[in-house]
Amino acid sequence: MNREQEHAFWDTIKVLHELDILPHIMLIGSWAEYLYPNLFDTEFEPNIRTRDIDFFYRNLNMPNKPIRFVETMKRNGFLYDVDMVSEVARFYKEDLLEVEFLTKVIGSGAQSSYLIRALGIKAEGLRIINILDDFATDVTKNGYTIIVPLPSAYVIQKLLANPTRVPANKKEKDIAAVVNLLEHIKASEKHRQDLERVLAALTSKQLKVLDDVTKANSIILL
Repeated sequence: MNREQEHAFWDTIKVLHELDILPHIMLIGSWAEYLYPNLFDTEFEPNIRTRDIDFFYRNLNMPNKPIRFVETMKRNGFLYDVDMVSEVARFYKEDLLEVEFLTKVIGSGAQSSYLIRALGIKAEGLRIINILDDFATDVTKNGYTIIVPLPSAYVIQKLLANPTRVPANKKEKDIAAVVNLLEHIKASEKHRQDLERVLAALTSKQLKVLDDVTKANSIILL
């Protein structure tokens, strides 16, 4: 992450705040790590090497009023694009950032995208992010309150997603991020307890995936 990307990130947060969208979304993916130093007493340093900013839209029916979202993003210097196949919307800030909204998969998962009514755009549905919704916390920085996953939930989600992560170099990057975060999670009694709570919420199938990935990468969770 460079200084220009950092400014573009806060430009994005400013727009979402002014439109009152921040209470309805969670910042996930690598950019959540940018806010994690606020949650640790140790000297955690994120290593962000992506322009992708992913927001988890937690309730597709909220807010219950229309928002001139696309128009406002364009007015603030974002290029608007829609995938021809999935109809998922993406917003680009020059060559610095790519903003996308993700959401839970509903039911059988036959749909790949879901309409966010208030914003008038479609979000990509991903079942693998469901766990993050149950383990949220707030970070206040630069006057904005932003919802992020607990670091422990973030780590577990990264590990569960690893077998299907593409391309292969992203798998390695995610494992490096997990190893870095685990050092700081283990240094805190609170964060260790959070990790135990997340593990206790996993299904037997998820625990099997987690066991396979941690063993393959010589990772000890607790």
